[in-house]
Amino acid sequence: MTRRSLLLAMLQKRPRILLRTGWQTRNIGDVCFTPAMLGALRRFVPEADVTCWVKNANDDVRTMIRRDFPDFREVGGEIGDEPVKRAFEETDLFLYNSGMVINYGFVYQQATSWDAVISSLLPLFRAKELGKPYGIYAQTFDAFAEPSPMVVRRILSEASFVYTRDTISLDVLRGAGVKPPAMDFAPDIALQFRQRDDARAKAYLQSVGLESGKFLMSIAHYAVLTRPSVKDRGAEHCARMRAVIERWVRETGLPVLLAPEDDREMAVNREALLDPLPPAIRAKVKLREQFWLPDEALSVALQSRTMFNMEPHLNLMALANGLPCLHCYDYAFGKKAQMFSDFDLARWAFDLNKATPTEMGDALLAVHKDYDGAQRYREQGMQQVETKTAAAFGVLRKTLGLAPARR
Repeated sequence: MTRRSLLLAMLQKRPRILLRTGWQTRNIGDVCFTPAMLGALRRFVPEADVTCWVKNANDDVRTMIRRDFPDFREVGGEIGDEPVKRAFEETDLFLYNSGMVINYGFVYQQATSWDAVISSLLPLFRAKELGKPYGIYAQTFDAFAEPSPMVVRRILSEASFVYTRDTISLDVLRGAGVKPPAMDFAPDIALQFRQRDDARAKAYLQSVGLESGKFLMSIAHYAVLTRPSVKDRGAEHCARMRAVIERWVRETGLPVLLAPEDDREMAVNREALLDPLPPAIRAKVKLREQFWLPDEALSVALQSRTMFNMEPHLNLMALANGLPCLHCYDYAFGKKAQMFSDFDLARWAFDLNKATPTEMGDALLAVHKDYDGAQRYREQGMQQVETKTAAAFGVLRKTLGLAPARR
């Protein structure tokens, strides 16, 4: 190869990204992160080749991803395993996907281990050791108790960028003294999820007798009755949610589908929402009793009139794909509850410790009665998402030495 052809080859080489992703398979929010990021990178950084260093996956998840991303490349194993070491050596950027994996302290009244925080930081140290840039996209940071700041501060400050999926996390980082060149809020990658399984969704809805646009979908959070930081008030949270569901049925005459975002929520939906309802209302409520993948879940959600959920991520997927929906939360479920307010949809976000069933029911029925107005409100929120997402990926492009994307 001549010097000229070698230079041309170097100039034409596609940049490589090593994406740490796939946190677990029991939650469709975590499952959707990988294809959502692949879609975002294909849109904003089409020049790049992506290898996914997957923490957890199964054959069903891989099949779903490959349906829309046939060139999906995966590496598995621990940081010291040869395939992972080789992936680090070959990459031009190490990227953490959305999630909540870098924390230390007393989170949700439960202690996180020192081993866990060190394990989550080791990939950043490996990238630094190799002289590779690294960045974090849309993570939640809940706590950095002593002595973790003296470890976290430097390695995160030397990242090319750190983006949080909620603005509260920015204060956590600042409190730990983290000061990277770029640090800001960027919307959760779930808002970039576009995979659908309309055929499976249609068959399911027919099997349970639900019509398109004529039902409410609701999800209780798996932790509401068991997590130490919330279980003392969880029963009241569920009672408020039931009151809203009951009002929906009485005033609209439309049924409700209780569905899971996490595989623990079929049981919680039954125990906390379905069984305590009055018999006449319970007769109008369907319970999804099988777990699913996010493509089918999104397709079913988009056939609903709207959603009213304790869980956030199916809400985010649906909002980005055209469905107005509401989120009721307790910050004990996670700081990600802040996300609705961060992209200007605070009118649809309700703190269960403060909001009354009347307030939440009024907002839900307002969506039903003024659907055009609800869509306009949703669209202005999604414009905020688009602006912040494009800005974050612009920084990612710059890190790779790429020119700004054409708009």
